[in-house]
Amino acid sequence: MTVFGIQALKRWGLDRKDKFQIWRYISLLGFQWIFFFLVPEFLFQWAIKYRWVGEALASDPTFAEQAWRSYGLVYAWPLFFYAFFYDPHKIWVIWGVVLSFGIIPLLALWHGKRYCSWICGCGGLAETFGDRWRHLAPKGRASLRWERMNLAVLILAVVVTGGMLLRDAVGIFRNPVSLSLQFYRVVVDIWLVGILPVTLYPFLGGKIWCRYWCPLAKVMELFSRAYTRLGISRYRIEANDKCIACTECSRNCLVGIDVMSYAMKQEPITNANSCCIGCGICVSVCPMDVLSFGKGKPTSNLIQIKRHTPPQQQPTHVAHA
Repeated sequence: MTVFGIQALKRWGLDRKDKFQIWRYISLLGFQWIFFFLVPEFLFQWAIKYRWVGEALASDPTFAEQAWRSYGLVYAWPLFFYAFFYDPHKIWVIWGVVLSFGIIPLLALWHGKRYCSWICGCGGLAETFGDRWRHLAPKGRASLRWERMNLAVLILAVVVTGGMLLRDAVGIFRNPVSLSLQFYRVVVDIWLVGILPVTLYPFLGGKIWCRYWCPLAKVMELFSRAYTRLGISRYRIEANDKCIACTECSRNCLVGIDVMSYAMKQEPITNANSCCIGCGICVSVCPMDVLSFGKGKPTSNLIQIKRHTPPQQQPTHVAHA
């Protein structure tokens, strides 16, 4: 990610002098180095060894011997639901609940699914290594139907999570739940997250996992869609009337949105009508500065003109001789 991330940073940020893209790639690379490498591999162990977390936590084997749970500092349920399994320390449970059901919904209110293009390691790999194939993202009605698959993965994650939480309370659940967890690990964690997306980058673009299978992306989309329909969402991409139909925005969209069709109609792009992840590449490539990230509720520039009803004319009387 670092090598290809620097290349993408140069392509979209430095060469175009685009501060939005510069900060986006710095954020992606920074989160990978800090939270997905330094913290679980080094800083967590140092915090235990040198008692930075306090004597009680450092001496508690439930906390001290499970550095792998620190991946859950940024990865939320259901992308990382193992924080709730295998006798976790209450700190991990509390943080997992706060992150998944507090912070993530709040982020969706202000930023839609921007977590995918600014923070997430899976999305980050697509934004860096997969960036060179972004123009190959499937478009059209069939690809929109494929996006329903992540709802199926989300339902499976909910079922497995619920089963794992109940298996010790209800004995008959133990074997079925164990099998379902193994199934989820093989199908989702290995194939859908790791093998298939990267293999398909040169054929279907970079955002295969994020767009079609990621359950966390679906959760954020559901929240953002609800906020939009309630009129409280603060996430949208707006268009002015200068579109020249060059197709650059649609061609470079990593999640296959027909951005130009929205721009031509000056229809805002939200998570109620698309799977937009807020990467902002469509905004960057537009030669006419048509697109921009909106702020707050949409306001109309139209003025309502009251229809004028002319007064009823009096009948003309004709004098007859």
